Amino acid sequence: MKNTGFIQTIKQRILEANSHICVGLDSDYEKLPSVVTKNKSTEQAIFEFNTKIIDATHDIVTAYKSNMVFYAGYGIDGLKALQRTNEYIKKNYPGIKTIADAKRSEMLRSSELTAYEMFNEFHFDAFTATPWFGFDTIEPYQAYQGKAVFIPCHDSNPSAGDIQDVKLENGDYLYEHAAKLVAEKWNQSGNIFIEAPLTYPKILARINELAGDDEFFMIAGLGAQGGRISDLSIFQRRRNFIVSASRSIIFAASDTIFDQAARNKVLEYRAEINNVLVVKPPEAS
Repeated sequence: MKNTGFIQTIKQRILEANSHICVGLDSDYEKLPSVVTKNKSTEQAIFEFNTKIIDATHDIVTAYKSNMVFYAGYGIDGLKALQRTNEYIKKNYPGIKTIADAKRSEMLRSSELTAYEMFNEFHFDAFTATPWFGFDTIEPYQAYQGKAVFIPCHDSNPSAGDIQDVKLENGDYLYEHAAKLVAEKWNQSGNIFIEAPLTYPKILARINELAGDDEFFMIAGLGAQGGRISDLSIFQRRRNFIVSASRSIIFAASDTIFDQAARNKVLEYRAEINNVLVVKPPEAS
């Protein structure tokens, strides 16, 4: 049975917002401006910071992605702030998808509990799960209608290649093998997608080449990690992606105008990305 609710709604959202941008709500309490931390609990400060960013950007983004460790690292208060943040998005901006950067790999009963945690407790629409434990850790999530899983086939950090660029006996790199598994075998239901790195443009292009027309991408590494918007030009034909940026957006300013600064950064990224995606006519000779 196909499970295409997530992909249909996120593609529609891309069109409505004219945007491929996913804002990373990696709201590290230690970096929050004093205007939201003064005389407030950790939970309330993080929640207030997030809602101001969301209110300022909701009409120009496609999704919000939260790295779980920036909340779990502050204990129950941080996790409550995360839960309240996603509840706020669902209530006020129900057309926007929420994604957990969780990197989970579980099986059997533990995968059932992971799904309950992500989809029911924290109200996410999707989460990231590593491929390195095999398909039985991914398969259970096919059944959750309207939900999705993103599989990092190659990560965006500097040493990702230590493992993911290892060459196999058949000549494939490990990241190529992972991409082929997702695109050709694992995405049977239509809700298992690929996460790929903007910081490695040749690898991104190769993964895009290996993926079929039905595949969808979350691209990591824009902003503080140094990924270049120009390298998104490979998606001109299909436009089947969202691209995530966190610190460069949410911490664009540290004073009382942090929310407007975040909006301005998203607008800047959106304009640059949309310009790159325009297919320009060949120059006259």
